[in-house]
Amino acid sequence: MVMNFWEAQRKAKRKTLIYLFFFIFLTLCAAVLAEFAMRTFAGDSYGDPDIPLVGAIFLGVTFLVAGYHYIQYIHSGGRYVAESVGAEEVDPYTSDPKEKQLINIVEEIAIATSLPVPPIYILEANEINAFAAGTDPQNAAITVTRGCLNLLNRDELQGVLAHEFGHIYNRDMLIGMRVAAMVMGFFIVTYVGLRLLQSQSFSRRNDDRKGGNPIALFAIILLIAGCITWFFGSILQAMVSRQREYLADASSVQYTRNPKGLVGALKKIESAQISDMPPTGKAYSHLYFNEHSSFFARLFATHPPIEERIAAIEGEEVKKPLE
Repeated sequence: MVMNFWEAQRKAKRKTLIYLFFFIFLTLCAAVLAEFAMRTFAGDSYGDPDIPLVGAIFLGVTFLVAGYHYIQYIHSGGRYVAESVGAEEVDPYTSDPKEKQLINIVEEIAIATSLPVPPIYILEANEINAFAAGTDPQNAAITVTRGCLNLLNRDELQGVLAHEFGHIYNRDMLIGMRVAAMVMGFFIVTYVGLRLLQSQSFSRRNDDRKGGNPIALFAIILLIAGCITWFFGSILQAMVSRQREYLADASSVQYTRNPKGLVGALKKIESAQISDMPPTGKAYSHLYFNEHSSFFARLFATHPPIEERIAAIEGEEVKKPLE
């Protein structure tokens, strides 16, 4: 039995929408609970404002920071990401046979997907890996490691590249950057709460007002709300990313009509012991074709386990407790 790629794509897109809804729901719930906590514990020192100030501040900081980082991501095209990890662009007139093959495959898939031919970069790493970066087809770039060229046959390399084209076609990078910006907003709320709490000098003098120091209480509420949303937001971010990986795998099968190529590449990755991606690219590891993670780290892993990806491509049902 082989993957029904149309159904796999619909399933991945549906789950992505569900997780994005939970992002919004999580943010609104945190704002409501923060406001409720302030009104409950601050008492007269907070008063009874008509506007939910704490909730509004929480939402304001989160979305302003998220918006700022999202704009920054938008201006960083695929070339910037590829070059920042040390990759070098492939010369279109290269005489290297493997690099010529790489260019030919990219051009083939670009025609099949009706997408522009993106700039192609090679990263001098022996690990089998690849990634697409950018926010739209016009500024996207594809990077493959030297290990891809040396260890994969043509069908396997085609499967990997088609997977990366799937990310470009489905705008996965844009979705990932929006989600990453939201998580950064949660983190900044936590940081603001922590810094505000540190700036407060706690007085031991008794205060007639219920709740004591309202600024300190406000800082504690922000800190707790930020920690909770950042923790669960990071898990949701990983879930969204994992669904986009399934979607890209399904797209690869659609473009190549050859699931064996992608499965072969994944099996070689699974059996390989090489892990030499540059540490400077850690911030972009969620873009990689494969991301190494420990058992505990799978909760926050941006990629599904390889055995589950292979099973999905081969049309088998796998129980995924975190999906």
